[in-house]
Amino acid sequence: MDRKKDTEYKKAKYKSSEYKESADSRIAYQNKDIVSKLFGQMMKGKPLSLFGLKTDLKVVDARPTDIPIVQARELRLDNLFELEDGSVAIIDYESVWKETNFIKYGRYILEVIERYLQEGKRPDIHMMVLYTADIEKAANLMKRTACIIEVEVAYLTGISSEEWLDHVKAGIADSQVSDEMLMRLILLPLTYKGEERKQTAIKACVELARQIPDQSQEAFALAGILSFTDKVINDETKQYIKEVLGLTQVGKMLMDEGRREGWQEGRREGRQEGRREGRQEGRREGRQEGKQEEARKNARNMLKRGYMAEDIADILELPEETIKVWEKEFLTTR
Repeated sequence: MDRKKDTEYKKAKYKSSEYKESADSRIAYQNKDIVSKLFGQMMKGKPLSLFGLKTDLKVVDARPTDIPIVQARELRLDNLFELEDGSVAIIDYESVWKETNFIKYGRYILEVIERYLQEGKRPDIHMMVLYTADIEKAANLMKRTACIIEVEVAYLTGISSEEWLDHVKAGIADSQVSDEMLMRLILLPLTYKGEERKQTAIKACVELARQIPDQSQEAFALAGILSFTDKVINDETKQYIKEVLGLTQVGKMLMDEGRREGWQEGRREGRQEGRREGRQEGRREGRQEGKQEEARKNARNMLKRGYMAEDIADILELPEETIKVWEKEFLTTR
C-alpha cells in the first residue's frame, strides 16, 4: 500500500463509526477521573473537617488520583490532597468493611510515598477513611511486627439525614449556601442505609444541586455527588444523572475536559504514529534513493558505451526523459 492509499485508509478509519465509538468509550471511562479532578480542584482552601474528619487542616492542592504500579492494574484513590501544614491526605470512603481494605490502604500509602520521593519530597501522610451509614464501627489499625497501618476515620452513621436535608434546602431557598451545606449535600446519599434509599437520595441531591443559584457551587456539589457515590450508584441512577448532566455546567465541563484529554491523547498517538511513519518513509525514501543512484550509474556506463537514451530507458524501465536529463548532466560534468 503506497503512502497516499495508506493515508486515505487511515483517514477513512478515523472517520468510521467504529473509531468514534472507541473514542467515546475512552472519554466515558475518563469521566470518573475528570469529575474527581474537578471536585479536588474545588476543594482548595476548604478544611477536611467538612468530611467529618477530626482536623481543621485546609486543602491547598489536589493531586492526581491514579497510581500506576507494575501489575496488570493500577491503584485509583478517591481523593489525594496536599494540606496547609505540608502533609498529604489520602481520603477513601467505604460502604463495606473488610480487613483486606488495609492491604489497599498500605498500597496507597507506599505508592504515594514513592511518588513524592521521586519528586524529592518527604511529606507526612494521613490515611483517612469515611464510612457510610452502613458501617457503625470498624477497626482503624492493622499491626504487624513489620508494619503498622493506621487510618483516621469518620462515620456517617447516626447522622440525621432529614436534618441535613432541611438545612441544605433552607440555604438554597435563601441563596445562602455555605461550604458546610455543600458538603452535606454531597455526603447526604451516604447517610442512608441500604441501596434503594441511597439511589433515591442520589437523585434528590442531584435535583437540589441544580437549584443552587451559584454555578460554581452547583458544579462543586454535582462533582462531589458523582465522586462520592461512585461505589454505590446503580446503572439506572447513573443513566439518570447522565441525562441531567447534559443540561448542567458540570456536563459542559466534562465534555470540554473529555474533548481536551481525547485531543491530547490523539496528539500523543499522532506523534507516535508520525514517528513510525517517518521512520518507515525514511526507509522507503532511502531504498528509493539507493535504486535511483544505482540506475544513474548504470545509465552513465551505458551512455559511455554508446547506448541510445531510448534503449537505456527500455532496459532500466525508466522514463526516457529521465535518461535524457541524466545524459545532459553527464555531458556538462565531463
